Amino acid sequence: MIEFDFKELSPEDVLEEWQEWFNSDHTQQYTRSGRKIKIAELKDSIERGKKQGNLLTFGIRDVQKDQIFGTAKLGPIDDFHGLADFAIFIGDKNYLGKGLSSRLIELGCAMAFEKYEVRKLHSGILERNTASLKAYTRAGWIAEGVLRSHYKNNGVYQDWIMISKYDPRFYSGEEFNTHAIDLAKYLKI
Repeated sequence: MIEFDFKELSPEDVLEEWQEWFNSDHTQQYTRSGRKIKIAELKDSIERGKKQGNLLTFGIRDVQKDQIFGTAKLGPIDDFHGLADFAIFIGDKNYLGKGLSSRLIELGCAMAFEKYEVRKLHSGILERNTASLKAYTRAGWIAEGVLRSHYKNNGVYQDWIMISKYDPRFYSGEEFNTHAIDLAKYLKI
């Protein structure tokens, strides 16, 4: 089993080879931006997040190999409301399909709730990204809504599934563990 952790990144940590991760055809199938990301943009984003203090970018590190194989983003963190966006990205294709995603999401949730005192995490997933939807729901996230035909990806308008995870220390009722929408359409079950 692969042992991993999160390492907060600085711009100096970013490697040129990561540009291939972000711009691969595989990645472009599942992103809402529809644009190629340059390494300079990633470095700028990390620097801005550090300056603002509310957007953190982490490298997902294979502990045994001491190698970054993806990234995780927490934020922007809204301290007043206790909210934050959270997303993971496995960039190195050698780590895809190994059942890591839900474990990474669980670790990121624990970090956000305990270290950064976030009470609710949220994110969104394009409807065709069933692997991410499965990983997040396995990690205890719930679908709270859908924006129909919201984002255009590769020439096709797709639904945007809004998902969230509540800190179980404060929210333990059934309503915080039950999907607000039927996911069968998206998971093809």
